[in-house]
Amino acid sequence: MKPRTSGDAAAGASAPLIALDVVVLDTETTGLDVRNDRIIQIGAVRMHGADILETQVLDVIVNPGVSIPPASSRVHGLSDADVAGQPNFAEVAASLRDFVGGAVVVGHSINFDLSMLRNEARRHGVPWKDPRWLDIALMSVAITPGLISPSLDNLALTYGVAIAGRHTALGDARATAAVYAAMQPRLLEKGVRTLGEAENLGRSATTLIAQQQQVGWFERSSGKAEFVPTAIEIGSRRAIDSFLYRQRLEDVMSGPPITVDVDTPLQEAARLMAERGIGCVIVERGDDEPGILTERDILRALAERGPEASTVAAGTLTTVPVIAAPASTFLYRALGLMARRNLRYLGVTGPAGELVGIFTLRRLLRERAFAMLTIGDEIATAGRPRELARVMAELPSLAARLLSDGLDARAVAAVVAAERRAMAARAAEIAEAELLVAGAGGPPADYALLVLGSAGRGESLLAPDQDNALVIADDYRGDLDAPDDWFVRFSTRINEILDRAGVPYCANGIMAKNRLWRRRLSEWLETVQDWADRPRAETLPDVNVFFDFAPAHVSSKTGARLAETLRTEATAIAHGSPRLAASMAEGTGARNAALGLFGRIRKDGSGRTDLKAAMLPIVTGARAAALHHGVSALPTAQRIREAAAAGGVSVEQADLLADIHAFLMRLILNQQIADIEAGVQPSNRVDLNTVSRQDREHLREALQHIHLIRNLARGS
Repeated sequence: MKPRTSGDAAAGASAPLIALDVVVLDTETTGLDVRNDRIIQIGAVRMHGADILETQVLDVIVNPGVSIPPASSRVHGLSDADVAGQPNFAEVAASLRDFVGGAVVVGHSINFDLSMLRNEARRHGVPWKDPRWLDIALMSVAITPGLISPSLDNLALTYGVAIAGRHTALGDARATAAVYAAMQPRLLEKGVRTLGEAENLGRSATTLIAQQQQVGWFERSSGKAEFVPTAIEIGSRRAIDSFLYRQRLEDVMSGPPITVDVDTPLQEAARLMAERGIGCVIVERGDDEPGILTERDILRALAERGPEASTVAAGTLTTVPVIAAPASTFLYRALGLMARRNLRYLGVTGPAGELVGIFTLRRLLRERAFAMLTIGDEIATAGRPRELARVMAELPSLAARLLSDGLDARAVAAVVAAERRAMAARAAEIAEAELLVAGAGGPPADYALLVLGSAGRGESLLAPDQDNALVIADDYRGDLDAPDDWFVRFSTRINEILDRAGVPYCANGIMAKNRLWRRRLSEWLETVQDWADRPRAETLPDVNVFFDFAPAHVSSKTGARLAETLRTEATAIAHGSPRLAASMAEGTGARNAALGLFGRIRKDGSGRTDLKAAMLPIVTGARAAALHHGVSALPTAQRIREAAAAGGVSVEQADLLADIHAFLMRLILNQQIADIEAGVQPSNRVDLNTVSRQDREHLREALQHIHLIRNLARGS
């Protein structure tokens, strides 16, 4: 995903600071009265995330049309002689607007500068629109309560920034940019990752804001300072073809693939393609990796060799390997991969990495589909955490559009989960490449990176954290506890990359960098057997999150088989342990956490209700019942239906529970989208004051029926 330029649309609240395009701006003026004083110098420098783009600067002197007071000249060093013959504000306004474009403006006490610019524009009759902004003075006060002074000099001292050219517009802009860059790790420590969250952090500096209001640095409307940024303009996004976000490769592929031997003559291969109405065949190459032969390969051979091409062996023209994607891949991701690799045919693989089908796309469909993509294959080309963060920032808008298009909340959550798995996979690829460059070599053994919990089930919402693990081949003889071990360095870097990209570290430590979640296959199976033999309350959270695992990235086909073996054998162990399943099902019998006395919905002090807690019995009960009945499905609704069929629970009850699950997910998703747009960190707590009366009634009824999950879980 390319960085925004000055011509791009303004950033939304979900835009990550790590990848935010900003213009750091400062002005020098004839005085401090924003209504009557004039601008005499404008300085600005562009930044991308925390990177200062030193070559992209604006530095102009402006003729104010009035005499500069000597007291002001002593501060910034500019006199009437310096501004004589320089352009006035009207003549520089267009270049300033072009330089800022749709970027967020950052400054120190930036509302002084914006107020000066606003009043100059009015004075000269030129258009001006206030940009979205961040003030490092306001943020510094919020980051460091009790800060002696939020002056630029004090902040530069605090963050170790040297100021060159103090009280020149460009000098102060550069110093402000350096302070803003140095602040970003502190912002991350505070959990501030997005533009909206940074804006809200600044709003908490109420005393300093009040002082700025008193001197007229804010536009006023009905006596109140205008301090509300523009919300995400979802309607400005590209159109979405929701079919691409509903269907997976397994829904549209042709399979099994048609194969020929490596020695098959081209004439025979061409005849087979014509008979079957296909544009490619898979060429089997014995124990070697299979390849692909396409109609274009045959046409090229005919053009180059003429009639003799008919006897050429298929293996001589085969492309190896077959570029492929798992059968569960959503079409929008497959199309993004095909666009990036310029493919007409895409292999489709099964659970163990075996080729199970071929997906083809005609040019008309291809062009139509690519035009409708909102998120394509940007993750696969990301080389840095901030590029992954840009994709994360698109998810709230994508989710909002898909919901408004009528897509079921579970399907939207599946798309979000697919992106989270893709991010984990790309983090692994980046970490592998970094270790190779560092001289550590490639993977010393086969492995699979697993995502756990909601990402593994395909039910991710918009309040992410990391739940991941590694399963490593048993033939690895390294020390998985040693700090310099390849897999220790690898998993630690994966978690670092994801955290920087906007998927925070798991508060419960369920991450591959921690030894408990980094094991050889046999170690994992021993652990599962221990869980089965001795179910206990303290390990139950780990058990629950583990059994929702899905592979995100594998080192090879052997790595894929590791994940599949772990799935099969762990499920068999759980299926054979009634005690474990019963222990997992215990939570479903507890009182519904969202209901109080007399069936009233519980609210906290802010009027919100934790609907994840309400949903937990359904998710837990479905998981326990699925393991008891040997159901391998991961999505909750599928587990409910398959376990119900195996356990003799009515279809009506199963459908009701699945519908309740989807309804709760929709309410949470809608709230999270609204919170992200408002710069509030998303959670699973829903403000019932924003829920329609009809949905509140449905919610009350739904919460009263969650206990039906016990009927499903009792079979365990």
